Amino acid sequence: MRADGRDRASSIASNGAAADFVAPRFPAESVLAEVNEPTSSGLRFVRMADSGASGGAAYVEWPDGRPGVLTQPYASVERMRLTAEILETARSRGLPIPRHELVVELADGSAAVVQERLSGAPTGYVDVGVIDALVAMNERFADLLVNRRDVPIPPLNLRPCTPPHPGQEILRQHSDRTRRILDRIYEIGADEPSEMGGDDLVHVDYARGNILWDRRYRISGVVDWNFGVARGDRRFALVGLRSDLEWGALFPPDRSLVARDAAERLDEILDEAIEPTTLRRYWAHWTLSKLHGVIPMNSPDWIELFLSLGERRLAVV
Repeated sequence: MRADGRDRASSIASNGAAADFVAPRFPAESVLAEVNEPTSSGLRFVRMADSGASGGAAYVEWPDGRPGVLTQPYASVERMRLTAEILETARSRGLPIPRHELVVELADGSAAVVQERLSGAPTGYVDVGVIDALVAMNERFADLLVNRRDVPIPPLNLRPCTPPHPGQEILRQHSDRTRRILDRIYEIGADEPSEMGGDDLVHVDYARGNILWDRRYRISGVVDWNFGVARGDRRFALVGLRSDLEWGALFPPDRSLVARDAAERLDEILDEAIEPTTLRRYWAHWTLSKLHGVIPMNSPDWIELFLSLGERRLAVV
């Protein structure tokens, strides 16, 4: 996500929590015009993508009829060019990842990406079988970046810093409960190491809506790399997936879509696969990230959801 509230709100909305927030729509046609002008690509706008309340992607078509997807990523142009290179390597190893065919710098300095449109659609139901398939796919990202030290490791932001991290400041200012959570995050961050290690390919938004499935219920695509590729511990992404499943406890559209034993299954996998101190660090990061996103939205239900989750996972007293 971008650091500003608009993009965090867009991500929340795309996970089924539309509430009263309406995110500004992606100006796809004007962005496409900026892409076509310097590249002479001749891409044609088709329509906005079906899924995602934020309208953050558009379907486009090449002159030869090939379908594509246009997005305006949150990462820099340089990071997205690196992403295109790394994802091509992952594709060569059989991973179902879209080819990033164009990375263009726009007039405002941001990036636009035209990527391959993969077949399939997000799942409408998450059960134990879906969880096992998601975990197995994530395992295929292991050790893909052993020789790519140029790919950054995402910071966990668990220690005080100067200038202050915006998410930490939000927790500091919001309430006594968020201040207690922030203090606990700092306690966890004080342990060594405070940051992530590893040489796996990490999808930092490995959520339900970013996984496509074919008609035989096999994963056909791992999409939305708009934060750029990251290097580290692939299991970090599964903790983010677990926090994504939490929406099913609150929002009526999701309650029938996430089986209770699915979340329990993922909890078992995380407890078995990740050493407790490391798992606590990952939960501290995702707690900070989620609260950073929802507190500015001023939705008591959303805030309570991730306050409660953070208090449980971090053993806040």
